Amino acid sequence: MQSKFIWIFFIASISFSSLSYTKDFFRVSGGDLLISNTGMTHSEVMEIINNEKSFKQVSYSHYILEASVGGEFDVRLRFAGGKLIKIVSKQVGRKNYR
Repeated sequence: MQSKFIWIFFIASISFSSLSYTKDFFRVSGGDLLISNTGMTHSEVMEIINNEKSFKQVSYSHYILEASVGGEFDVRLRFAGGKLIKIVSKQVGRKNYR
């Protein structure tokens, strides 16, 4: 009986951690290039964005980027103390691969 509760707790903890983690990164169209708010500096993030083939800068720390999921996203990056602390993204366009 105890092992059943431990197993349920384990699955629940993985589910909740994965829900919070999805807001912590943005994978750009290069696929292996990942912008993550787990301690990246401003210069590291700018290097990834500048290496992208297609990006539009709307304003400081506000971009339209191609995501690896196949669409355009409006991405706002929030920095504090030179470190990325928050990524807010909203899908604005979707590519059809048919």
